[in-house]
Amino acid sequence: MYKVMIVEDEMLVRIGLKNSVDWSKFNMQVIADLPDGQSAWEQYHQERPDIIITDIRMPKMDGMELIAHVRAEDKSTRIVVLSCLEEFELARKAMSLGVSGYILKLTMTEEEIQTILQTIRNELDHQQRTRVVEDRTSLLPSNIELIKEKYIKDFLLYGIYSVEEFERFAVQSQMQLSPVRLVACMMEVDHYSKLKQKFKDEHGHLIKMTLLNMLNEITTAFQKGESLYIDETHYLVLLSFEDIFSEQQIRQQTLLILQRVQHVIGTYFNSSVSFGISEIDNAYKSLPRLYVESYERLQHKFLTGTGLYHTGQEHIDVAPIQAQLEQIRLYRPLRELLSPMKQERYNDYIRILDEHLYADRRSIQHLLFQLVQWISTSLYDYHQNEKTILFNITDQLEQCDTLPEMLAQIQLYLSEVVEQSRTMMHMSSEITKAIQYIKQHHTENISLQQVAAHVNLSFGYLSNLFKKELQITFIDYLNRYRVERAKELLVGTSLKSYDIAAQVGFSPEYTYFSKVFKKVTGLNPNEYRRQYWTQGEGTSNLHHSSPSESLKGTL
Repeated sequence: MYKVMIVEDEMLVRIGLKNSVDWSKFNMQVIADLPDGQSAWEQYHQERPDIIITDIRMPKMDGMELIAHVRAEDKSTRIVVLSCLEEFELARKAMSLGVSGYILKLTMTEEEIQTILQTIRNELDHQQRTRVVEDRTSLLPSNIELIKEKYIKDFLLYGIYSVEEFERFAVQSQMQLSPVRLVACMMEVDHYSKLKQKFKDEHGHLIKMTLLNMLNEITTAFQKGESLYIDETHYLVLLSFEDIFSEQQIRQQTLLILQRVQHVIGTYFNSSVSFGISEIDNAYKSLPRLYVESYERLQHKFLTGTGLYHTGQEHIDVAPIQAQLEQIRLYRPLRELLSPMKQERYNDYIRILDEHLYADRRSIQHLLFQLVQWISTSLYDYHQNEKTILFNITDQLEQCDTLPEMLAQIQLYLSEVVEQSRTMMHMSSEITKAIQYIKQHHTENISLQQVAAHVNLSFGYLSNLFKKELQITFIDYLNRYRVERAKELLVGTSLKSYDIAAQVGFSPEYTYFSKVFKKVTGLNPNEYRRQYWTQGEGTSNLHHSSPSESLKGTL
């Protein structure tokens, strides 16, 4: 039997865990339960446990120190951390020391604990089998998971390997994926940017490692397949059902596995994931097609919402989206600010959006960017309201996962920009004078210090005034004003975009201009010009291009 050591300073938790699990079911036996890391480290040398389940915060020697001591001597002992959600930062450090899983003290269910123990038992069983055959076969490299991920990606995405080569690799790497009754499941992390902010994981490394561990544990527990990282928001779960012959049962088992994934991620991250599920097919040669199929079905999420399973058979009801569009079209406060001709243009935008709801996400997103920029320009042109150029909605739109979320952001944007357009500006004379100076000199290499000298203020005081009165920094205001002028030149002249960049005051480095322009508008300069350029009408009617004409270059 595998020997288990429990280390936990809270006696009720320690005794409860020891007595609530049927350890023999997992070929395990608790050989010691100890109240602190120091006692555990002393007994470790005597007992040499196969598994250590340890709390993080303890007297004498905490769990992190205990794990470090064990790992310095032994890489094969399986370690499970007992933790609370608020100890996530410590859990982050523990991951780098090679722990096998986590038991959340207050929220982990008995079923989840059993899943972790079964996973560890499978790992230890596999380790034993490997030792038996290592005289007959070469040992697998320590980074086999990374090698498998790269090999599968090269086969699925780039066709680098033949089917025969992939089949040989599947056998050699002991892949849990037979070529019989295969299903591809593409997983997308919902609201990924918010998840990174929540856990202060700027580059997403911790989230990636945690999700891969979870997916590998679950596929190993079910012994049905392999999982791999595609990009920061997408993961692929490949399943095979050699022992199940009924298509209905395969569908049910697939859904059971994915529900398990959804539940674990919901418990650990308090977040959701969405899935695109392929058809069932045989032979490794079908995997690239199943991969594409799963990804295409996942795209339904853009219309239907997050946290769902997409099989290609579900009905997509766009009526709620059409109702949102109608609310936006009829929004009276905005219509009152537009001339009759502008109101017709506004109606055209909404009509084209409604007609292209089933277009790809990128096309719809570009049309939405075009709509909000048209609104901003129209209100700025007709009302000379400085603040209409300060609303940057493109970042918020890009962080939305679904079209209903994007339309909700646009509704909020409309209420904010209309409120500002109807309210008289109450700017101090210094800010008014500073803005006039920017308008007159934006084509030059001006700085905050120069503008501050012009209005007889210190640059620090003027900087604070910009933030207080306009809720924006000096450089952001300057950049956005220059972008507005660049937009006029892009749609009103045939100048090259890099010449326009220089004319409106950006540095000769075109890349910076393009980056700022895209941050403000959601499009790079050439994309913006292409969407506004009326085909076949030259430059004289550029400002009158219709939404449908602008969309031709997108769809």
